[in-house]
Amino acid sequence: MIRVLALALICLTALSGGALAHPPADAAVTYDENTGDLAVTITHQTDDPATHFVKQVNVRQGDIVLIDKSYTSQPDRSSFTYRYNLPQLKGRGGEVRVDAQCSLFGSRSGNLTLRATPAAAAPGSAVPTATAPAKSPVCACAALVAVGFVATRILR
Repeated sequence: MIRVLALALICLTALSGGALAHPPADAAVTYDENTGDLAVTITHQTDDPATHFVKQVNVRQGDIVLIDKSYTSQPDRSSFTYRYNLPQLKGRGGEVRVDAQCSLFGSRSGNLTLRATPAAAAPGSAVPTATAPAKSPVCACAALVAVGFVATRILR
């Protein structure tokens, strides 16, 4: 009987972390040519933004890391925007990639294609592209397989 209770407790513990943890749902990226501000709007639903939050935001253009910022909480329970002043992107073309990583599980990426513009060109030359899918919950599946394996060994 104690084995069954211990196994049930292990199963519940393994499964509860995956149910509560999830990656950000969206990472939308825009760039304002006038101010040089890159806006990253992240959608990440959480009941407690002090313990379950977006902990890392990484902004890259090609292989160059422009921003690598760590956070200890998130400003809102569902959606919020971080702004980064990146005047070096004005008038330059290329792909900007933003990765937002959850403190508990997974990440979400957003991409923005910047078109090269002459210095006197009108603003609004940035074109957002679709966000990359979140990482799959491989850990939860591996935990279930491990629990099943242990259960068969214990119950023999």
